[in-house]
Amino acid sequence: MRSLLLFGMCAALEAQGQFVDDFSDGDLTADPAWGGSTALFAVVDDGGELRLRSNSPGAAGYHLSTPSTLVDEAQWEWSMDLRFSTSGANYVDVYLMSDVADLSAGANGYFLRCGGTADRLELFSSEDGAAFSTGLMSTDGIINGSSSNPFRIKVTRSADGAFTLFHDDGQTGTYLNAGTATDATHTTSAFFGLRIEQSSAAGPVNNHWFDDFLVQPIPVDDTPPMVVSVSAVSATQVDVLFNEALDASSAQATANFDVQPFIGVGTAALDGTDPALVHLTTSAPLTSGSSYSLFVSAVADLAGNAMGASGPHGFTFLIPDLAAPGDVVINEIMADPSPVVQLPDAEYLELFNATATKFLDLTGWQLSTASTQAALPPVVLGPGEHVVLVNNAQLAGFAGLPHVTGWSLSNTALLNGGTTLTLSAPGIGTIDAVTYSSTWYGDDMKDDGGWGLERINPFAPCSDARNWTASNDERGGTPGIANSVFDDTPDTSGPVLLAVQVASSSELVLVFNESLDVGGLGSAGYTIEPALEVMSALAVAPTNDRVLLVLGTPLQEGLVYSISVEGLSDCSGNTSVPFTGTFAMPEAIGPLDIVINEVLYDPESSGSDFVELYNRSAKVLSLGGLQLANESDGAVANHRTITSDPVILMPGTYILLATGVADIASRYPQGHADRFLQMALPGYNNGSGTVVLLDAANNVIDLFRYSDDLHFELLSGTEGTSLERVDPERPTAEATNWHSAAQDAGRATPGYRNSQYAAAPEARGTMTIDPPIFSPDNDGHQDLLTIGYHFHRPGFVATLKVFDVAGREVRNLWNNELLGTSGAVSWDGIMDGGSKARMGPYIVLMEAYDLSGNVEKFRQTVTLAHRLD
Repeated sequence: MRSLLLFGMCAALEAQGQFVDDFSDGDLTADPAWGGSTALFAVVDDGGELRLRSNSPGAAGYHLSTPSTLVDEAQWEWSMDLRFSTSGANYVDVYLMSDVADLSAGANGYFLRCGGTADRLELFSSEDGAAFSTGLMSTDGIINGSSSNPFRIKVTRSADGAFTLFHDDGQTGTYLNAGTATDATHTTSAFFGLRIEQSSAAGPVNNHWFDDFLVQPIPVDDTPPMVVSVSAVSATQVDVLFNEALDASSAQATANFDVQPFIGVGTAALDGTDPALVHLTTSAPLTSGSSYSLFVSAVADLAGNAMGASGPHGFTFLIPDLAAPGDVVINEIMADPSPVVQLPDAEYLELFNATATKFLDLTGWQLSTASTQAALPPVVLGPGEHVVLVNNAQLAGFAGLPHVTGWSLSNTALLNGGTTLTLSAPGIGTIDAVTYSSTWYGDDMKDDGGWGLERINPFAPCSDARNWTASNDERGGTPGIANSVFDDTPDTSGPVLLAVQVASSSELVLVFNESLDVGGLGSAGYTIEPALEVMSALAVAPTNDRVLLVLGTPLQEGLVYSISVEGLSDCSGNTSVPFTGTFAMPEAIGPLDIVINEVLYDPESSGSDFVELYNRSAKVLSLGGLQLANESDGAVANHRTITSDPVILMPGTYILLATGVADIASRYPQGHADRFLQMALPGYNNGSGTVVLLDAANNVIDLFRYSDDLHFELLSGTEGTSLERVDPERPTAEATNWHSAAQDAGRATPGYRNSQYAAAPEARGTMTIDPPIFSPDNDGHQDLLTIGYHFHRPGFVATLKVFDVAGREVRNLWNNELLGTSGAVSWDGIMDGGSKARMGPYIVLMEAYDLSGNVEKFRQTVTLAHRLD
């Protein structure tokens, strides 16, 4: 249908010497017919629309033309995109009137040059091919850049030869009047066309685009003007933009304008350059931050069409306040939008005006990341208002969401793993800075993508991890509205020392739970025993939750020190109470110095796994550079560095490692959260898997192959229950050295001694048992019977069985097992068939022999009891 309508329109227009062509038929030979260098042009699909494009390998002076005789009261209109930098050797001449079809030389008529040395639009008279400027031109440099120069152009000519040039830079839908010039040199026309001047094959090849040519008589104007926009330029000037040129007398009549409430209009003046723009002077000054309404009536256009009563047209007058650091904060970060939850698949950044009274103009502000920076769009942010910044190409996906605006920062600039974001204002410097990390989510699922990071308290001066967490909104974030985790409860607690790290023999790092007041670090008191002088105290940027102490004397290996600190304040101004920490110079780590002590591989629902380590040596050890891994196809794989910091693990102490330490703390409140360390764990599958602890050189320190078979057999399910090591001194690979954590202990003991801990009984030259009465009910109290042995020489092979008092075998623990000179094994009261043994006495019998024929038998009685509730 569209082709039939276009054909009928073209036929009617051609009969009057006019035409229209939007190239939707893909044909240059008809409706209308174009001639000239047709081989050097093509109709090409451009974003779903067919457009005319140059198709030249670099030839200069090629052209197209089509018959057109319109001269008086004529209007020429088209769209154009020159996707290159124009110059004196690269431009386009659009012939509005020509007496010949061949535009390459000798034409008489008028053409509009697009580009040229001044990069502007300029109307020329062509006289036998020689060009003479008519003086009608746009400002210089409006055709700029190299990637895209979209324009909509309109030129009109009255019967007395007055040409008027209109242009819409960027094809916004609104024309700007560039002026009028009169030239009556030529009064006839036979052709319309365009000529391309191109420097060489290295020039703008195939980058000239054209569409929507329309040549017609100037339409009869019977529509009154309309108000396009109203803006307060100053306290006494309001600018009103209309959609067309105005009659000066009606546009300058003050009675046709009124500003309410209670302001009025003193004078009205038509702009000297743009005849669609009126400058109003108010009768009384406007008040900053207040909203007003403009009412207009009886203003006429150049055709005499007068508008009726129009309004109210709302506008606001604002004098931006001076910003100070902290007035605007980075409030929400969507760094990893995929996989999508409900929000668009696009990064965004939300800013928030944290002041109660200030209106802040963000024009000229900059947002910097570790690798790039971008200017903020011209936004005025009122008190308590949000603005969401989205890459321009992704803006359409946010339609309908509040306070969203486009900007030029790359859609991949917000790194998933974290980076430093710095918001700065000209003449002021840094307004806010955030160094976020994927660990700030505190959620194993949400840090995989689709969820935003939200600031908890935008009014607090601290921007560290404690003031950020994953969004709780079901959409994945809250762009443009209050954060789902918002909590403006003020911080009234001073900083707490979490750890003392030894960075080198002469440097300590004090780690606190929040950012510190950097200015007060030097005046705080630091006392070390045995006595060491502190030479300087410096904040560790960018988080400022750490203090680097430089010592005057090196630390001695093997010596344990204590440090007392007082007088420190956090970034909110809260002063700490005096506190003390211990530290020592770390020593080399050997195999099994640190052992895997507890593992949660089957957490509840979306909870976090954890691995607990225990320093069973007498050494002071550092976790810096150590790794956790798993196994894949029998080989150690998926290495994850525990920490790059020199975190100290003192002898006999525990450290719990988890991706979501907040999740572990909430599910196991009995845990020692001060011994938790967040890291990205490798994957530990439910059912079975391998936990591997390695040093920085990939040497194995400990390796534990776990499975559900190691759990207490009568446990209703393994979900949420950890596997605990019975004795750190017994081998990791020994199956009886692992047991389900006691239910009464909360099903896990994160950060402290295991509920099933039982040291092997001291060997006394025979088989020993401990305790003589045990109750395997998984309550954490005497759940296991531990059987120890000792031989005076190696090489014994043993069978170890448990019998009831009737002499029936109930459990075979060893069957011809090669033993060491000493060791232990545990029995949890489960019989060979998998059922729980009855209460009562049992006999433990071990028979051992060596290759020399020596045979030893050991027999002990033990009682299995149940707890009475």
